[in-house]
Amino acid sequence: MFGRRRAIRRLLTFPNILTLLRLASAPLFLVLFFADFLDRHGHVWRLAMCLAVVVLSEASDLLDGWLARRYRQVSDFGKLMDPYADSAFRLTVLFSFAGRAYHWVPLWMVVVLLYRDILTSVVRVFAMKRRVVVAARLSGKLKAISQAAAILAILAVAAAYEFRGIYSDEVVRRCATPIMWVVLAVAVWSGLDYAWACRRHILAAAESSDSEER
Repeated sequence: MFGRRRAIRRLLTFPNILTLLRLASAPLFLVLFFADFLDRHGHVWRLAMCLAVVVLSEASDLLDGWLARRYRQVSDFGKLMDPYADSAFRLTVLFSFAGRAYHWVPLWMVVVLLYRDILTSVVRVFAMKRRVVVAARLSGKLKAISQAAAILAILAVAAAYEFRGIYSDEVVRRCATPIMWVVLAVAVWSGLDYAWACRRHILAAAESSDSEER
């Protein structure tokens, strides 16, 4: 029992708690973004709250990594859960943008981003079979920055137009589409970069599977 408590204390470090809170912010964003009852206070108020959730989530992403390095609390759990929480939150937001109620961004673009994250997760699994934990690469960090910047920009545009009283989904869509093309290009490059960097682990895992079958 004492060993389990020590393991839980090591797991629930402040950086890891921030990561888990960021994961929990994904359903919170969904509630705020699609909650019609909030419109009685004005549509711009709802967009402002969504924007605040995104800002806090992205700030926690910067803070948890810095704290983990600063206080030597880097862990395999954090290395794996941090990118998962990032992807879960950002994809939740982007799928919300692509939802039937808004169509701010093309759905197929968000699906490609999802496939990229699945590919990266599979690559990490192959690496783990070789007892290697793949940390975030530069391409992954640039992908994260581009997605975060795109989400903030799209919400800011929508809130600004709503505040001026000339809001329309078509206006937001025209602003969001070119931004998403940049995000898509960076994400595809990042996925290929992860696959290429871990090619040895993928091939080694495949060879070991063939050996076991024989």
